[in-house]
Amino acid sequence: MISDFLTSEWGCLVDGDEEARIVFKAGKNRDGYFASEDLLKQVDKAIDIFEGKTKGQAIGLFLFDNAPSHQRRAPDALSAQKMPKNPLQGWTHKKGGPQMHPGQLPDGSSQDFYFPEDHFLMPGWFKGMEQIIRERDLWPESGLKAQYEGFKCDPGRTDCCCRRLLFTQPDFVNQKSHLEELITSRNHICDFYLKFHCELNFIEQYWGAAKLHYRASPRTKNMEEMQANVIAALDNVPLTQIRR
Repeated sequence: MISDFLTSEWGCLVDGDEEARIVFKAGKNRDGYFASEDLLKQVDKAIDIFEGKTKGQAIGLFLFDNAPSHQRRAPDALSAQKMPKNPLQGWTHKKGGPQMHPGQLPDGSSQDFYFPEDHFLMPGWFKGMEQIIRERDLWPESGLKAQYEGFKCDPGRTDCCCRRLLFTQPDFVNQKSHLEELITSRNHICDFYLKFHCELNFIEQYWGAAKLHYRASPRTKNMEEMQANVIAALDNVPLTQIRR
């Protein structure tokens, strides 16, 4: 498979010997499978190349379709999905993963979801949903259950259980994908095309033209020749066609 970055200014994102393109031989006994971690590494390198070409004097707009791998969140991202109601020692969203990063209180200040390490009873423990909600001054006198069975809350209710209440809090709602967090952390812009409308992405014109060039190339005898033809087809698409 090929993963690449295309620009209307230069075509493929290349700077000298450095290129953003990845040739990935997918398969269990080959290069494995292209995961979100691979994408993040590629994006990080693409930003390096972009900043090198622009001497660090420009802000890049990086556009992606709505593939699940593009929307995946970081291991420490905010999520009420598996939170326990009560304090729990060693809890993380994914077993063995990092602690969840701080949330944001209604006044805009930071909210740690774990008790401090010098807490007299529960040092470093996860606070639990009830305590998190209490610190936001949103806990009702009647109390809240952890979650409605099957998470089937009444339509329109946002405060029927702990999990639903946290799901609708601004910091949880606005949690960014890992991809967007990476790009914004490097002071660039990340955006996504509409769902189910990948054909709006101008890179599709590039892929289509490259496929046409490849079909016109000679038949290959081995994988090395095939890969060489693929690269040649990709490099044979003119910038004027990319810009259409």
